[in-house]
This record gives sequence, C-alpha cells and structure tokens, in this order.
Amino acid sequence: MPAMKDHEPNQPIPLRPIGIASLLSVVLLWFAQPPAALWPLAMVALAPLVHLVTLAQPISRRGYLIVWSAAFLYWLVSLQGLRYAHWAMHFCWIALSAYLAAYHLLFLASARAMVSRKVPLDIAVAVAWTGQECLRGYLLTGISACLLGHTLADVPILIQVADLLGSYGVSFVIAALNVGIYRAVRGIAGGQSVRRFAWNLVALDVVVAAVLIGLTTLYGSIRLRQPLGESLGTFALVQRSEPVEYGQPIKRESEIFSAYATDTLGAVGQLEEAVDAIIWPESMFTAGNPWMMADRDALPPPSVDPGAPVMTQQDLQRGVAESREYFLQRAGYLLDAIASQRPGKARPHLIVGSGVVHYRRRPEIYCGVIHIGSNKEVADWYGKTHLVMFGEYIPILPHLPGLKRLVPPGLGLATGPGPKRFRLGDTVISPNICIETAVERVTVNQLSELRQSGEAADLVVTVTNDGWFDDSSVIDHHRRCAQLVAVGCRRPILSAANNGPTVWIDSRGQIIESIEQGGEGVLIAKPEKDSRTSWYLRIGDWPARGCALASVLALLWPRIKSPSPKSKD
Repeated sequence: MPAMKDHEPNQPIPLRPIGIASLLSVVLLWFAQPPAALWPLAMVALAPLVHLVTLAQPISRRGYLIVWSAAFLYWLVSLQGLRYAHWAMHFCWIALSAYLAAYHLLFLASARAMVSRKVPLDIAVAVAWTGQECLRGYLLTGISACLLGHTLADVPILIQVADLLGSYGVSFVIAALNVGIYRAVRGIAGGQSVRRFAWNLVALDVVVAAVLIGLTTLYGSIRLRQPLGESLGTFALVQRSEPVEYGQPIKRESEIFSAYATDTLGAVGQLEEAVDAIIWPESMFTAGNPWMMADRDALPPPSVDPGAPVMTQQDLQRGVAESREYFLQRAGYLLDAIASQRPGKARPHLIVGSGVVHYRRRPEIYCGVIHIGSNKEVADWYGKTHLVMFGEYIPILPHLPGLKRLVPPGLGLATGPGPKRFRLGDTVISPNICIETAVERVTVNQLSELRQSGEAADLVVTVTNDGWFDDSSVIDHHRRCAQLVAVGCRRPILSAANNGPTVWIDSRGQIIESIEQGGEGVLIAKPEKDSRTSWYLRIGDWPARGCALASVLALLWPRIKSPSPKSKD
C-alpha cells in the first residue's frame, strides 16, 4: 500500500497517495475480470481502497474526485465494447461509465463512515461494497455486470454460496478476504510481535476472513458433490457471427434468416440423436416479419405518408392475418425441411428470438422470444421485461424538440407483461432475452414468481444478440453474469447468441460446452434437472438490500442525528 506519513487529525489525506491507491485498485480489478481474468487478483483488488478507509484523516473533495476519475477510467475500459453498437452509443458509454464510477465513491465514503462509528473494518468494507453493488443493480434500471463475485465465475467451489445470497454473497466474501489480507500484510510489515499480533484487531480481521473463505470452500465442495437429476431434453443452440446495425433493411434481415436456416439444416439434419428443440438467438428469425397480434378494437397506426390512403380496422386485421400466415409458413418450411432429413424422428420445437407487434389502442412492439411447437403453430411468446437504457430506450431525449432525430431507429420498445412458461413435454422453460441475465434480479425475480405461482421452471433459455459488441470483453461479462445466476437459482442456463456467448451452463455454474466467441456452429446441450433448494430464490436479495440500506444510513446518520438548524427570518 502507498506509504502514508503522520498528519494532523483534521488535515486531509494528501492527493498523491489517494491517486496511487485508486489507480492500483482499479488496475487490479480490471486484470481480475475478462479479458485477463486473473481471478486471484480479486482477493487484493480492494486492499488499496481499504487502506484509505483505515486512515483517520478526512478525504477532500479533490481527493474524492481523484477516486471517481480512476473508477471512471476503469468503467470506460471495462465497457468499451458498448461503443460498437452505434455511433451515438459513444456518448452513452461515457455517460454510463461516469455514472457507475460514483459507486466507488459511495463505497469509500460509507465504509469510512462505518469505521468512524467503531464498526469492525471487515464488516464495514464487506457491507459497503455489497451495498453499492446491490444499489447499482436497481437504480436507473440496474446493471449487474462486473460484480466482484463474477471474478470467481470459473472457480466453481467458491461460487456455490450464490444459491444462498446470490452474486452479492460471493462479493461479500471476497471483500472481507481483502481486509484480512490487507491486515495481515500491514501487521507483518509493521514488525509487530507474534503475541501482540495474535490478540489485536489485525488478528481478528484475519481470522474472520479465514473463517469466511473456509466455510465458503466447505459449502462449495458439498454442493459440487451432490448429484443432479434426469435429462431435461436435447437442445440445439445455433450461433453465427452476423454483423448487425440499428434499423437494418428487410433484405439484410432476410439474409440473416437464410444463413441461420442453412446452418441449422446442415447441422441438425445430420444428427442421429433426437432433438427436442432448436434455439436461435435474438432477432435472427424475424426476417422483416415479426409475430403480430391484433385486438378486435385495435386502431390502425397513423400513416407516415400524408398522401397515402387511410387504413381501416378491416385493413389492419387483414394485414395482421397475412403477416401471421407468412411467419408460420417460414417456421413450417424450416421444420418440414428438418423432418425430411430426419425420417422417422419427431419434428423438433423452435425457440427463437423475434420481434413481436401487438396492435391495441396503439401499437406495442416487443423484443420477444417465440415458442413454435412441433405442430408448426405458435405455442406462446415472451416479451422482454427489462429494457436496456440507451440501447432500447433513451430517457427524455426523444421528447426534447429537435433532438428526436438523434435517436437511432428501432428504439421505443414496450415492456413485456411478465415471466412465461414454455412447456416442452415435461420440461418447463423460463425464457429470457438480451441482457436480462446481466441484471441478476430480473431472472431471479422471474423464477421466484414462477415458483410461487405453483410450477417452478426447470431450465432458463436465454437468446441474445451480442454482435452489437464486436469481440469485446462485454460478451465475457455477459456469460459470467449467467454463470452466477445459474448457481443462484440452481437452474441450468442455455444461451444462444449471435457472436456469442452461446453456452451450456449447468446448475453449478460450470460451462459444460460453448462455441467460441465470434465462431459459428451448433451446440447440442442436454441439461440435467436440479431439484435442490435455492434459498436465494426463496428469500430474494434482502440481505444485500440490508447492506445497501446500511451503507446509505452510514452516510446520512450525521444529518439525521444532528439536523441543520433552521435559518431565522
């Protein structure tokens, strides 16, 4: 840690040590995450900030600005793949990085506030870090990418506690371990005697960290040894690496559909084994023709061409019926072609990402997942419940005069009505789409709602299009989110993605098989049923919310306890 000289109690900490500590921490955090993925660094990545927490001197506004600047650089580099989606996303990428950097300030300020009130250092750091992660999972629609717990996604024995407390539980353990390692290094470097070291607070923090990591490892080893159940079916996950853009022409959408259909026929048609369902990524099935529905009292959309004839309700109903027929014809042709290459074998189901349009009093457009049965009929559909800020809607901007033209075409989607069950024989599937697994609470809350309503889902199927992010580490972050969600819910996750991550994740969070990022192919997955109890699904993220509340109260307590005197007239 940066060496600190003694200062008067009220003298602010010098800016240079703050800068060194802040930069060192974010560098270690970045190397602990993809693309480097050096997970042991996560055990010391918070230590430089822990050092700042322990100092009694105040941190000036300029000092906090330095902490924020270092965190801003961390998020800029970590999420730089967002800028590939559209030129306007450069501004959104910068704005999002600036916003997320504020959570580092919240952690540091709340941890220091707790320590100043005699809260043990390990508890203060672990609670403050977990609390800020929970808050950013909710505020401004939420984002769960790059949680501290995700650094251990590929260390199965250490992430099994996620079925108790979610990714937040893993982050809590890592944060406490950072304190223990920091205390041990400082204690040894300070030249303290063995006897004194054994009985002071330094030893207590080390013992707490050792017990936490020991219990985490023991729990993980027990969970990993427990057997899984019967097969839930055989699924074919299709991936290509198709370039995409906002508002791409119908011709391009049709080319993408044809490419995916050709790969599906070439791979699935040659398989000897039965295939229960074929899964296509988000938006790859649409081909300019989304699945449409219209209520009886649906109003025709207003014409964009003043000279065009006015559409009647009959025209609308006729157009929707023709569109539905064409959609089902495409699905039928694909299923029939597969069946012709596999004589004597049952026709598979299709689970595909496609646009959905529902005409009501006004049209509603969804980013959807469509379940097409082996009978070539749409069995059900799911509308995305968590829209991406800046990616699928931009707050305020579309309503400002003269600025609507800056919004890329394709934004302005509707929010789906809620979780759905897709039934495939005896298997109950919970569909997700796009980044919903990257906002942990979305998938967890959906599975919890399905369980409480009487029939729990056996499997999560998510379809996404990460072709927006080129070959950046954003794709790896997305996969790691799904791994921790799989453990937290004790449900296997199958992800079919354009450009990746197309992956089969078991309910232990382990990657059984995957297609390389940017690659093309068909992955055959045979997930197994997991009947174990997930306490995370039962109790939700209330412990993490408690940490968030404690963090906020630690900052507000001085104002609550000693409110500012009212000014006199």
